[in-house]
Amino acid sequence: MTQAQTRRLYVGNRNQNPAQWIDFAWDDPLHGPQVKGEVVVIRPEGTSGNLSAGLWRTGHDIAGCERDGSCVVKYSAPLGDETMVLLEGAVNITETASGRQYEVAAGSILSHPKHIDLRWEISRPFLKKFWVMWDSPVPGTREDHLYVANIHDNPSTWQPFTWEQAGRGRQVCGEMHTIRATGSTGSYRCGLWRSGVGIAGCAADGSATFDYAAPFGDETMLLIEGHMRIVNQDTGDVHDLRGGDILALSEGHAIRWECRAPFAKLFRVITRAGAPDA
Repeated sequence: MTQAQTRRLYVGNRNQNPAQWIDFAWDDPLHGPQVKGEVVVIRPEGTSGNLSAGLWRTGHDIAGCERDGSCVVKYSAPLGDETMVLLEGAVNITETASGRQYEVAAGSILSHPKHIDLRWEISRPFLKKFWVMWDSPVPGTREDHLYVANIHDNPSTWQPFTWEQAGRGRQVCGEMHTIRATGSTGSYRCGLWRSGVGIAGCAADGSATFDYAAPFGDETMLLIEGHMRIVNQDTGDVHDLRGGDILALSEGHAIRWECRAPFAKLFRVITRAGAPDA
């Protein structure tokens, strides 16, 4: 993973299925060399730190898995903080230090710090996830537990999503529910964002249109529901996104969002290599 020097916009889909997936191999400091599952990289880099995102799967005839597709993975997270959305399948995850166990399935959101030791017991016949991997040379917040949420969560803690737009001042559009506000390194935040009827900055029919330049850091997103049109203001390219599509945006990259009525919802991860946010 390398640091990008120019702004880039990456677009993918949860069902992206190239001719050849790559075996996922890593040297685990606790468990030795490992090869488990297959990976597709959709976002290979960010503007700061080590940032990547893509898809990972296990199943029949996939590296490190049993013949029935089940798989056991011992992973001490040496590559950085990882945040993921389970797209298919089910898994039992154990934090080896605390003994806490989590039974999770499709729709679950999982986020863990760097260097946490986990044991994954993946049920047959398969599992597939969307993942975002993040690491920065700047120390963050020390954590030792797994965050667990769901794409369908509807807490009472939604807050208007606000930002400063150059030449326009404070902007408000949509609502954000923060799941995790700190990372092991750098500045980090992940959570759910939504637009719709009665939500700040949206029209009466629930649609929303606004200019945005990712002021908080690189953003990596999975559209959960709805229809969005994204216009890349550097190139004029237009991307029509629907549920299951993936969008990766560089910090400072100007785009125009058009969220179609009546509702849109996405999962987003925001990263920056600088000092942790206050």
